Amino acid sequence: MRWRGALGACAATLGLVVAAPPATQAAPPTYRVGAAKVDITPPPFDKAHDEPQFATCPPLDGRRVFRFEEPYTDANGNGRYDFGVSNGGPAEPFCDANANGRYDGIFSSGAVDAMATAVHDPIDVRAVAIGSQGHAYVVASVVAQGIFENYIEEVRKAVAQRRPAIDGVVVSANHNESSPDTVGIYGSPSIEQTGVSASARSGIDEYYMDWLVQRVADAVVAAYDSMKPGRLYARKVPIPTGLEVELSNNFPTTYDSKDKPAAIDPKVGVIQARDAAGKAVFTVMSLAAHNQEIGHSDLSSAVDPAHPDQKTPLHQQISSDWPGYFHRKLEQGGGAGMPMFLVADNGSEEDPTTVPPVGDGYEQAQATGEAFAAAVAGEAPRAQLLPFGSMRFDRRALYVPVENNAFKAAFAGGLFGERPGYTGSTKTGKTGKDLRTFVSVLDVGPALQLISNPGEAFPALMLGSPFGRSEVACPNRPNPPVPTWRAHAAFRFQVGLADDLIGYEIPPWSFIEPGVFTTDECDLHEDQKGHRHKLESEGVGPTASRVVAEALTSVVSSHGVDPVADIRPGRFLLPDGTLTRRPDGAVGVWVAESAGATALTPGKGTIVARDGITGFGSRAVTKTGRMMDYDGIDQKGPGDVITRGMVVFACSGAPAKRYYLDVYPDLSAPTTLGAATKGKVNAGCGGGRPGEGTPGNPHTGPPLVDDEQHQRCKDTVRPRSDLARDSVRLRRDHASLHGTASDKGCGHRVAAALVSIARISGHTCAFLQPNGRLAKPRYCRRPILLRARGTTHWKLDMAARLTAGPYRVLVRAVDLAGNRERPAKRNHLKTYVR
Repeated sequence: MRWRGALGACAATLGLVVAAPPATQAAPPTYRVGAAKVDITPPPFDKAHDEPQFATCPPLDGRRVFRFEEPYTDANGNGRYDFGVSNGGPAEPFCDANANGRYDGIFSSGAVDAMATAVHDPIDVRAVAIGSQGHAYVVASVVAQGIFENYIEEVRKAVAQRRPAIDGVVVSANHNESSPDTVGIYGSPSIEQTGVSASARSGIDEYYMDWLVQRVADAVVAAYDSMKPGRLYARKVPIPTGLEVELSNNFPTTYDSKDKPAAIDPKVGVIQARDAAGKAVFTVMSLAAHNQEIGHSDLSSAVDPAHPDQKTPLHQQISSDWPGYFHRKLEQGGGAGMPMFLVADNGSEEDPTTVPPVGDGYEQAQATGEAFAAAVAGEAPRAQLLPFGSMRFDRRALYVPVENNAFKAAFAGGLFGERPGYTGSTKTGKTGKDLRTFVSVLDVGPALQLISNPGEAFPALMLGSPFGRSEVACPNRPNPPVPTWRAHAAFRFQVGLADDLIGYEIPPWSFIEPGVFTTDECDLHEDQKGHRHKLESEGVGPTASRVVAEALTSVVSSHGVDPVADIRPGRFLLPDGTLTRRPDGAVGVWVAESAGATALTPGKGTIVARDGITGFGSRAVTKTGRMMDYDGIDQKGPGDVITRGMVVFACSGAPAKRYYLDVYPDLSAPTTLGAATKGKVNAGCGGGRPGEGTPGNPHTGPPLVDDEQHQRCKDTVRPRSDLARDSVRLRRDHASLHGTASDKGCGHRVAAALVSIARISGHTCAFLQPNGRLAKPRYCRRPILLRARGTTHWKLDMAARLTAGPYRVLVRAVDLAGNRERPAKRNHLKTYVR
């Protein structure tokens, strides 16, 4: 541990005598954590205990598989209710007990006009509760394709009546498509509405929804009631080898080919709560993925082992799909507490599968779910302890226009059940032209944030993309800010389909679906750039996506923007010096001078490059750093699909600056700076300390919880360096020097020796740069610092292009607390190059 012995070192420095610490110390504050799950599988029909709402219905002979299905007359004898659309005949008579003008039954969310007829495995709602300093919040994940905001509002009201001490509730549907239809588009044979295939009548069973609301509330309350003292741990890692998430070939997720991902979220997130004894209370897996293979399958299987010859189509079976196998495998293994799959930004990120696939249907679902269970079981023990802290939750209501013509028709036809429309913020029933929806952010202490959006957000909207104005078909539409780039926590978890479902949320400039939208000139033609599109018809519209991104950015920012984040226009730099919007293979970035810049001007802006890169062409790097992904986490090698900029480190090892690259604007700039020059000298400490990364890095991230000794001792002692004066060799083509450094601060040690070499001319200095060239003259108090190799014994040795004249050499030692020594005779030398 870095701080081991810190108290003793501090005492020695101050000349104090410190008594041994007491044998017992107050336990550190902890969170309160709880978890619960409640079955939401529609109960089977029981004539003896039929729904009380049906008590006044006449005796009708139609077969009902589940409760909550209205009585009907089976006129054609096929064992299910028919609207009459498929055969041209009249709709079968039914008892409209709730007077909503349509038949309420359990329709599957996997295919239109497919009533659920069997249960393969149960579905449920799972909830986790976290409390701190007298406040408590609950996040629930429901096995459902989506749940509209009006039903979730009823959940919140029910919870508030039963447990008013719960400060906030987030309900996320996990986008399962082998569950009862909760979004309404599957309740009868398909019709064509403005080119979009949809059902003619709603498939929402309002009796089931009333029951579901109470069951979700039951889970929330049970999770809260079960809370006990505990600690939280988190970890994010790439999807493990042997698993992959299928991608929808859809711009801007892919670059017009499935094998060319462009803006994806390929991380698995783990949050685990452990009680005071170290036993897991819950284990959450976050993943950007669908679970729809069972609901969309054309296969059939036997449900009753006693009748193996009786096959039922999979899309008529209720199932929890691969997340169910994930849950059950972890529960069987023990040690995970209650598992919960929490869907992330899954727009155009389809079902995960094993590599290679093992089969179809339940065979593949089981293999996928159990492979993720094994991965999470292996990663959870390695999760980082999260620091205790206060919690903050903000939910913001948004009112967005319905720009999708098919959705307008669906509203008019009652497809979305009881969901009301709005005019502005005023509820106006089915005549409203707007929707109410929500975004929210939950801070759990200083190191964990849950960023919740109300639909299937494309990663490009939540995490940024490599596309620019000149590459998109609708540049007249704005490029909204990226919410995640403003987040301050080490762990930033996306929560999808949260508190609502408004369909796909796509960057506005990527909405192209002629006939479906009539918002501007972009809706009148196909993508003139030739990009492949396929999912826009299932979104509310470009305005809703923009408003969601802007609102989330606003809420995230109100919780405190990452103090070292710097979002500016710029371009990535490839090893040959080419400027590009694409991060793949990049070894540096060129950042514009200001956020509103329209050009990258030679000699201006900031060049940041990886360790070992000293410049591009004749231009030296401004700073050394590491490539950085969308979560602000440093990356080991060159840029890849998830890279969004670069991080520069302070000498202490902490991030000093995160440069997020906004590549969308057009920038006048040269096509290349010239090939990268290489060397062993870095610009300052920006490249970081070997083996140490940013907080949240799964391999090299520092501990997020400081130990108690560090809390007691603040190091203010400056380190010192000694320049071996006779070692200084400055020649026209070479510079070398060496020396020593030491630190007497409490528990800290020398982090780096920083060297400036300047040709002096009056009151200005031309400093030696990492690429060996002298920079343009500047004030001598604005040095360019070169990082020497080593710490207590350090050395600088590099090729150089020096001109004749007087030079000043100055060494500054820096310790891990950031203390930097002042100039003195021992670290300062004036010399001359002839």
